[in-house]
Formats: sequence, C-alpha cells, structure tokens
Amino acid sequence: MDYSPVRQDPGKQAQGIVDWPQLDDWLKTLYAPDTAPAISHRTPEIQKQLSQLHRLDKCIGGARSIVQRIQSEATKEYEGLADQLAAILDAASISLSSPALPKTTKHALSELSKLASSLALANMRPESFERAIARAAIDGFRRQTQVDALREKRNGVERKTEESRERRRKLAVLLDKRKRDAVVEQQKAREWKRNAQVIAHKSEEYEQRLAQLAGQREERRARHEYADLRQLDDHVGALGKDVADKRRALEGYSALPPDISLAYLKLEEAKQALDQLR
Repeated sequence: MDYSPVRQDPGKQAQGIVDWPQLDDWLKTLYAPDTAPAISHRTPEIQKQLSQLHRLDKCIGGARSIVQRIQSEATKEYEGLADQLAAILDAASISLSSPALPKTTKHALSELSKLASSLALANMRPESFERAIARAAIDGFRRQTQVDALREKRNGVERKTEESRERRRKLAVLLDKRKRDAVVEQQKAREWKRNAQVIAHKSEEYEQRLAQLAGQREERRARHEYADLRQLDDHVGALGKDVADKRRALEGYSALPPDISLAYLKLEEAKQALDQLR
C-alpha cells in the first residue's frame, strides 16, 4: 500500500484527522481490486473514525514489513544452518533419507546436545562451542585466581592469629613473672624509700657542716689577713727605721764639701775632734 503524505490542514493534522482525499485513496487501495463503498455522509465524526482506522492500518503495515524482513533473515539463517548440518552429516556418512541414525551417532548427538544445553548455547555451531569453552576456561582461571587470593588471605589471617596467640602467651608469662616479682620489688621500693630518707638526713647534716666550714673559713681568712697586716706593718716600720738611719747618714754626708779631697780633710778633722772629746 502506498501511503504517501498529502498536504492537509495543520489544525486537523495536529488532532490526528486525515483529509478526505487521502482517506478515499486509502479505501480504494484497501478494497482493490473491488470498488470501495461510497460514503454519502461525510461528517467529522466519520472522518475521525476513518482517520483512526487509517493510522492503525499504517501501523499494521509497518509491523508486517518488519515481520517479513525478520522472517526472511531467519529463513536465510536456518537454510545456512541446514546446509552446515547437511555437510556435517555427509562428512559423517549419514544420509538424510535414512530411517534412523546409528546408536553411536545418537549417543554423540545426545552428549553434544547436553553440552550445548549446559553451556547455554544459542546454536550448535562449532565456533559457538569454541567460544563457550574458551569463556568457561577463562572463568575457571578467574575463579582459580580468586580461590588462590582467598586462600592467601586465609593463610595470612591464620598467621596473624597464630602470632597474636604467641604474643598472648608471652604476655601471660610476663604477667606471671611480674606477679612473682611484685613482692620483691615492693620490698626494694621500701628499702629505696628508707635509703632516700637517710640520704636526705645526711644531706641536711652535710649542708650544716658545709655552712660551719664556710664560717670557719671566713674566720680563718680574717685571722690570716690580720696577721698579714701586722707583719706588713712591722716590715713597714723596719723599713722606716732603716730609711731614717740612711737619711741621717745622708744628712751627715750632705754636710761634707763637694770636693772629695776636702771631704776627706773634713772627715779627718771630725775624727780628731772626736778623739779630743774622748
């Protein structure tokens, strides 16, 4: 059927109503080769109902064409599969006209059918079996890898559990030893406390003695300084006396004339005067 679009009123087209000329062509095509019935009362209601039938017929026609195309493709696929099966049977020396298959062939086909069913194959083609077997092998390797990973994790958990148990055993041993040594440590603590008290008392005594020694040191230092001052004063006095003697001698010599001959003469005169006084 030819449903070529015909220019119609935009308002009616928006409402899904087909014009009468297009409806007439559709009825002629639908009733061909007979004559289409004449519609004497062309009311809007009849036009609306025919428009709905027209759209439904278009949908059915479109679906029919799709079904025919799918059937054609399926027929071609089944014919190819039939040719392939015929070639397989010919290669196995099995005639299609034979009334029954040999028992071994039946058993082989049965096992092949079971394998295809277990592998969820869509057909019995060799490449389908190959893909399914490869996919099953890959899945098996993947599952084996997952199993190995889970086994490794389980081994790791078991190792950690054993290590934790070993640590707990060691802690229990240490705790028992700690409990046994607690009494001895408490006794040692009491002894340390007493020793600390004795050391503190001795420290106070040593500090007092150090303070006393510091006072005695200051006193001795003062005594030593006074003795040094007395000795220094005595030394100064002796030096003063010596200086006075030398000064008197110097004054005696200062009365002499500056000439050495006259000085000797003066000394001789003083000696003679002294002898006379004696």
